[in-house]
Amino acid sequence: MHYWDFIRGRELAGLIPWYFDLPSDNSKYNNAWKHAIDTSELLGAYGFRTNEPSYQYYFKQFVFFMGQRGSQWNGPSWPYQSSQVLTGMANFLNDYDQHVIAPPDYVKTLRQFAQQHYLPTGKLNLVENYDPNLGGPIVYYYWSNHYNHSSFNNLIITGLCGIRPSNSDTLIINPLVDNSIKYFYLDNVLYHGHALTVIYDEDGSKYKLGKGLFVFADGKQKRLLQLNKKQAVVIDEPVLKHATAETTDFALNITRTGYPVPSASVNAVPDTSLYQAIDGRNWYFNEIMNRWTTAGSTSSKDWYALDFGKTQGISVIKISLVTDSVMFDVPDAISVEYKNGANWFPVEIKNKKPLMLIGNTVNTIDINTVQATAIRINFTHTSKQVAVSEIECY
Repeated sequence: MHYWDFIRGRELAGLIPWYFDLPSDNSKYNNAWKHAIDTSELLGAYGFRTNEPSYQYYFKQFVFFMGQRGSQWNGPSWPYQSSQVLTGMANFLNDYDQHVIAPPDYVKTLRQFAQQHYLPTGKLNLVENYDPNLGGPIVYYYWSNHYNHSSFNNLIITGLCGIRPSNSDTLIINPLVDNSIKYFYLDNVLYHGHALTVIYDEDGSKYKLGKGLFVFADGKQKRLLQLNKKQAVVIDEPVLKHATAETTDFALNITRTGYPVPSASVNAVPDTSLYQAIDGRNWYFNEIMNRWTTAGSTSSKDWYALDFGKTQGISVIKISLVTDSVMFDVPDAISVEYKNGANWFPVEIKNKKPLMLIGNTVNTIDINTVQATAIRINFTHTSKQVAVSEIECY
């Protein structure tokens, strides 16, 4: 045996073709799914295994980082692959004539996957991989936080709640629920230009509409039809909404070269935090810092400025503030100035959305259009420091 030999035994990756509805609908291929729900094979107590325990190097640790276990695919549960397999499972339950698995299997494995989105402390944070036998994360380093390898929303919308998109005006609604799911209410799902609402109420006591499934499009209840042993509704003609031309963010500088050039009254972080506020990333994570802050300032007033290198017409400024209720909070006040020639002038604010500054989201300031070679944002902060994830100028 050589280290380049193929893995012996089954791998979870073998179920990925159903993500694309590729395998033929016959028992030879359909029987592969029995291994996905077998707790002695690919399903652990806390999630899918990437390899089954019969593999001779199952969970043998080869990779370490700073004395801790590193990333491996010989058994650990990876959200990236689990989300693919759950999508494949939903397709298999909807599109194949089979008796290998049933909706309770989808609900069970989806619950396991949902639980992986929480750390043992109860904090919401999907990381790199997990122990399917003991639970909890295996690889949990600074780069692993909020790993974004999960299609969880889609698994709820098209799987659990059963909205099965197609090119047709007839939409299949086939929730994959069992008797543990008593009700759900999925609202304002945009579908072919229409706002869709899907409601399920097992006994009718939750929403007072009656028992079972109810579908609304643009606020009007749709009649349920039977189609291939599933329920369906007829959706009106698609509403075409042409995309408007994208506006240019004059503050954006991904390469950290040329213009715009940032400057600030303080920049205690000795790397590129000035540019992190104009790199196009609206991040609000404490674990993965991508922001400019006033940390280290001895003043209650600080500023952040952008030199555009030429005159730009600016009418909208967006500021994404990071707050953590410990070190960073929204500023007491902000003011905006623009430069035209050698002098700075205050902008005239038309509207603020929201009216009061809010952390961990975008604050939009509409101003009377100015012709500016530079913009400066002044922050007043008397109790806590200010952290800015992103500044945008349009």
